[in-house]
Amino acid sequence: MSAIGLIRFDVEDYLTLASHDALQEILNAMRDIGIAGSYGIVGKKARALQQGGYHGILDALAHEPALGFHSWSHSEHPTIAEQLELLPYGDAVQAFVDREAQGVKMVADAIKMPTYFTQPGANWVPAAIEALPELGMDILFSDAWNSYIVPLAEPHWLGKVLHLSPPVMTPKPFLLKFPDNWAFALEKLDEAAQQYRNNQVFMIMAHPTELVTTKFWDAVNFSHGATTDHLRPAPLRSRSEQVHTMEAFRQYLAVAKSQPDIEWVNVADLKKRLKPLGSVTVDPLRWYNVVTRELGPVVKDDISLSAAQQIYLLAAMIAKPSLPKTVTIPVVMPPVNWEPSDEGLPDHGSVSAQVVRTAALWIVQYIDRQGRLPSGVPWGASGEDIPIEVFAQYASDLIQKPSALTARRRTMVLQFLQLVQDPERLHWDWPIFPENFQPFGLWRQTRALVWSFSRGMWI
Repeated sequence: MSAIGLIRFDVEDYLTLASHDALQEILNAMRDIGIAGSYGIVGKKARALQQGGYHGILDALAHEPALGFHSWSHSEHPTIAEQLELLPYGDAVQAFVDREAQGVKMVADAIKMPTYFTQPGANWVPAAIEALPELGMDILFSDAWNSYIVPLAEPHWLGKVLHLSPPVMTPKPFLLKFPDNWAFALEKLDEAAQQYRNNQVFMIMAHPTELVTTKFWDAVNFSHGATTDHLRPAPLRSRSEQVHTMEAFRQYLAVAKSQPDIEWVNVADLKKRLKPLGSVTVDPLRWYNVVTRELGPVVKDDISLSAAQQIYLLAAMIAKPSLPKTVTIPVVMPPVNWEPSDEGLPDHGSVSAQVVRTAALWIVQYIDRQGRLPSGVPWGASGEDIPIEVFAQYASDLIQKPSALTARRRTMVLQFLQLVQDPERLHWDWPIFPENFQPFGLWRQTRALVWSFSRGMWI
């Protein structure tokens, strides 16, 4: 089976008039060559196109199957990450909704309702996962350069949102240096065709404005946390260079289209190939050896569970003295205000099986009521909370010996934490961010978010 290629255009430059014409040229080229693309539009770009009378472009975008939202104002300060970095998680979700709703409405009014979100630059924020469904979107189309999630050539879910962080197989920057980097760009295409097979996903990322400018529009106006006194368009290539670059990009697209080992799809088509997210019913007898080893994500019998769903299954299996014949597991949102428990937590030794069962019943009821994993669970006569992962360690032991009167902690690795990129690999050096901007609060929130990570399953 071939690799799946996604071509994403981030349509963001609302200050440079020539970038509007570049977008039209790209739409024409993609249509003529017959290759699928996904188009993420900044709200202010949609407004600029509408106010400028570019009705042909707006109509062409309205006929694209995969229209996305690329934030209201992209690089204007404070950017999304700058605003949300110090907010508690719940406040950050609401702040995201409040600031971005106007952009979604602008795109919907000027073109049509977008179906996916792409963060502007390095503004990947965990709060988007819960904010996007409130704004009418259930896909976060990120990329390996900017996501806090490790590069993955497979689709996956975070909470109730399809999340993508595929490897980017283009030079960086791509079109800004095109066609001088033509040979390298083709090498990356060949590498993608050879490396990503059997429905693995990679992406091409480009900005229409790069075809006509010599510098990014936002670098001209918003670099290093500051805004220029007067916003101005980006400097332009000569007209002959613009024509030459566009023709070269057409040839690049034609080469990409001709690759026999790559199937090009848009992000909407990709989602249709995945099983819908929803509750699943499992036979506990087939799962207990899987869910008692480490904390997810886990896959068996063509069913994928997040670590949060794994906790629900563990709890449901021991909430009552006898093992249930089936367990229906809902989609479980991540805990709020969770951080990994200290390895130095005291070992309580053996505890009665009834203590573990009581905690398990509390967890099942809590998740059924709240739709979310608790960060801690009341424990024993004291009622003091223990970390949810510590409960899992006791639950694992009790499941292994269900008739025992006591249970002890068993080591369970928090495997899901390996899905979060190390801070030194994150794109916090994005030129638009203030100097030394390091939003560790967002990184810690992401470590809680991946409790809800589950693998996408192909239909």
